[in-house]
Amino acid sequence: MANLPTPQPAPDQAAPLPPLARGQCVFGNTFDFLRDTTRLLVNSYRELGPVFRLRALWLRYTVIGGFEARDFIRQGLDEKYLTREAIFAEVGRQLGSADFVLGQSGEKHLRFRRLLSIAYSREVASAWVPDLLEVVRTHARNWKPGQVIHVMEEVQRLAFEQYCQVMCGRSLGAHYRDCLRVTDYNMNVGGRVWPFFMYRMPWYRASRQRVLDLMWGLVQERRAASHSHAERPTILDTLMSVRDDHGQPLTDDEVVCYSMYGFAGSSSYMSRVVAFMLYELVKHPDLLAQVRTEVASALADGISDASDVRSLRLLQATYHETLRFHPVSQGMPCLAAQDFVYHGKQVRKGDVTVLSQVPMSFSSCPFHRPEQFEPERCLEPRMEHRKENAFHPFGIGHRTCTAMGLVEQMALTQVAALVHHLDFELSPPDYQLRLTVKPLPAPDRHFGLRILGPRSHTQATTAPRAFLEEQALAKVVGHDDPAVLRLLSQASPVHFYPDEIILREGDPSDAFYLIARGQVSVSRRIHDQDSVLAQLDAGDSFGEIGLLQHRTRTATVTAGKEGADLYQLSRGLFEQLVATSDLVSCDLRRLLQKRMASQRLMEALPGLNATTLQRLLPGFLPITSPVGTVILREGDPADAFYLVVSGQVQVTRRTEQGSDVAIATLGTGEYFGELGLLTGHPRNASVIATGDAPVELLRTDAAGFAQLIEAGGGRDGSLAMALARRMN
Repeated sequence: MANLPTPQPAPDQAAPLPPLARGQCVFGNTFDFLRDTTRLLVNSYRELGPVFRLRALWLRYTVIGGFEARDFIRQGLDEKYLTREAIFAEVGRQLGSADFVLGQSGEKHLRFRRLLSIAYSREVASAWVPDLLEVVRTHARNWKPGQVIHVMEEVQRLAFEQYCQVMCGRSLGAHYRDCLRVTDYNMNVGGRVWPFFMYRMPWYRASRQRVLDLMWGLVQERRAASHSHAERPTILDTLMSVRDDHGQPLTDDEVVCYSMYGFAGSSSYMSRVVAFMLYELVKHPDLLAQVRTEVASALADGISDASDVRSLRLLQATYHETLRFHPVSQGMPCLAAQDFVYHGKQVRKGDVTVLSQVPMSFSSCPFHRPEQFEPERCLEPRMEHRKENAFHPFGIGHRTCTAMGLVEQMALTQVAALVHHLDFELSPPDYQLRLTVKPLPAPDRHFGLRILGPRSHTQATTAPRAFLEEQALAKVVGHDDPAVLRLLSQASPVHFYPDEIILREGDPSDAFYLIARGQVSVSRRIHDQDSVLAQLDAGDSFGEIGLLQHRTRTATVTAGKEGADLYQLSRGLFEQLVATSDLVSCDLRRLLQKRMASQRLMEALPGLNATTLQRLLPGFLPITSPVGTVILREGDPADAFYLVVSGQVQVTRRTEQGSDVAIATLGTGEYFGELGLLTGHPRNASVIATGDAPVELLRTDAAGFAQLIEAGGGRDGSLAMALARRMN
């Protein structure tokens, strides 16, 4: 289906209207719409083709669905034939006097998307991960054993509180009811379920004014508090500091509008995803047990940022499969700006036209058994949600939600905290999922959980090693994304001489840096004296906070006594990676470390070219060894080859007297373990993680090492010869 040719729209008065989905005489598709919108869309697409009509309540919809909707947007036909302004202009006015992104098109729409992608990025939310977890812990402590909670009601409140933490750094619980009412009205009017006159209701108008006053007060408060000096910038701080390509900031009207808009994303979208996840977990006890084991292991090590959250691979797979199996976003409503024909069906000017991605999620290509809930499909080696460009849970192309990384981070932390801290069961025990649509589908109010009590964590908290190793490569986010790798290839290597100033306190923030070799010191002017704040080593990075907030540098960074080699990523590249690929600075650091390590390996092994290394690197698993860990032990069988990505290891050998003597220290870009694999002999030395920080390694087993040798010309090739010379 994905490869079918897509005809171009063209005026043709002879073309028939799209077929009308079967429904009841008076009510049309109303009851199917309210019972299960997803099933209505999927069945209609399969029976009637990619363009069809629905009739629900007093509304008439023309739907362009599935892969054909994706292609429609890809070709820019939405900009040519559709408009969203008439639908969303009134919704935008409820959020203030700013232009509202959902109603925009063309350059104005793209400008807002770029700015919002940075403000709502995973990078901004990353520093707030501990707070997101604590919000849930604090709320859950109030639930008593035996209490039945109404899931949608509770997760909606939690989603609101989590968003407030990232948005402004504190709870706005006293304003929850007003914010929820404004969100409900905007969602239902924007979804064309309620008529526009609902905005005239006095209780709504009072709530709206109170929320506007609240947001204006927050903006003025942050202005007065010099938000640009925040060490942990919030969404509000970032909205106030981002600049477009012409250096223009958002106005305060726009800051208020888009801060308020986040209430809809959290209370409406995210809460539904969390509720569906909890339903599937409680209905699949084995899956719940595995997720709890994974979360317990991660929390034991500490979850402090977005990279740690992303390491919850099984929970993340459950999240993706939930979005596929229970799509919350049903499509993008528009108005036809003129008559056009698509796939042989005529769409008339003024028709409410919905571009729906939902049928793609239930395609048998690439989704094996799409009617089954299977999180395994989103894990290696299947990764079905990355194939055929068929998975679009947050919209399609340039209409994809800019906050999808933020939503994912809040949803994963909420579910992780709930399953870790609480034991619960389904209530009622025989409950089967029933939906309510207002206007998005959600579990109905009868879906409850009975709290059994706080969980005991005396049991083992280590996830199965086989699972961790299988998923390890995915921790390096973006490692297989060609667009990400292409952007990272533009990082510039720069050298600084001993004691040379790399960046100076008070200068504009213009780049993100990774230390490839050497050391740098970070200092700040305090009471007319320079005070050293930190020493950074190879593998460390700096500069991201100033870039996010468009503020001047808050510290001076100076190269060490032996100079420093850095990778420099310009502001434009950094913002593009954060906004379009939704990476965080720790992801960029790991990817640059991997690039640096691979380049060092090529330097050390001249028989290995970049193309070959790029093909073989996915066979290397990233592992982290805390300081003091014995990575290799003298006398053990040789079973793996290692490359140091960051940190330091010490090589020791035992003397005849029984003492260990250090014979070498290896750092970033160096490698070890090849001798035993080449000779077939046991390890002739031990290797121990040393230094001040955990060592990041890339590891490949004997089979992977054999592929490496083969790629270098075999046992008699240049790579094997280079390794042999190193041994001698």
